[in-house]
Amino acid sequence: MAFTVVGAGVLGQVYGVRLAAAGEKVSFLVRPERVRETTPFVLEQVNGSRRRDVLERPERFSRIPSTSAAVFIAVRFDHLAAGSPLLAVLKEGPPVPLIMLTPLLPRARATVEEAIGRRITPAMPGAVGYLDERSVVRYWQTSIAPTLIEGDPRGKDGPAHEDLLHRLGKAGLPAHRERDVGALNAATTTAFFPLIAAIDAGGGVDGVLADKDLLATVIEAAHESDALGQKLGKVASWAHLLTRFVGPYTLKPAVTLAHSLAPEALRFAESHFGPKLHAQHLAMGAAILDLARELGQEVPALERLMETLRARSA
Repeated sequence: MAFTVVGAGVLGQVYGVRLAAAGEKVSFLVRPERVRETTPFVLEQVNGSRRRDVLERPERFSRIPSTSAAVFIAVRFDHLAAGSPLLAVLKEGPPVPLIMLTPLLPRARATVEEAIGRRITPAMPGAVGYLDERSVVRYWQTSIAPTLIEGDPRGKDGPAHEDLLHRLGKAGLPAHRERDVGALNAATTTAFFPLIAAIDAGGGVDGVLADKDLLATVIEAAHESDALGQKLGKVASWAHLLTRFVGPYTLKPAVTLAHSLAPEALRFAESHFGPKLHAQHLAMGAAILDLARELGQEVPALERLMETLRARSA
């Protein structure tokens, strides 16, 4: 089966390389200036089997090949904004399932679907990772958090999705089909966002802990955003518990313990959620503030956190 992965970042490489290792034909949609690149993609799994996969010559395109049977979209939130050239590329692609691994809030999802003229299939990835100094993707894949793909087995896309789930499982990326994955992803992203934004605003985890005012703001904003997320749908249990119980007397000891027991996890957090993705954090934060206004919920702490985040751009 032929797949196209939109985006050759960490998440795109994990799904694309693992599918290719399982014998699937995979191409990567990249920016035109990167089509001629020939560098390999290398994955190292941190947990579980700790497998290592190398795709020596990834096929890179600036358009989606007509032979693609399904497309995985794994780009930054801000790359799917209204007017983005990527939306035109998606619209021109073949009429195959578009699996959206990027978390989209309701308005952003509507913008994408209107621009491309068809519906997307929301999904929640079951892997996380970061790019290390060797340009190797280091990632975690757990069976307790499989990839979730929205769908109804009785719907017209049921057979195609069933085949997709089978092929992901064969690639060692367990996947389940569930209803309302889009709402689950939007709710979870909203609830978890302040903790992500704080790492950027503080210049790292330790910077957040060292700034008393920022720490107090992010804790308050986490509770606001958790409540806002629940208005969108069910918040994933791990995010709900994390935001509910985060506090000055739990966060600091947890980070101290992580420094000694799981330093790579902190490195992932700072790489995946830190200043590197500043533009995405600004776009997502603005979208969440708009959503709060639409739903009539006051989020003063989140507004203060976004002011701090915007100040980093000055």
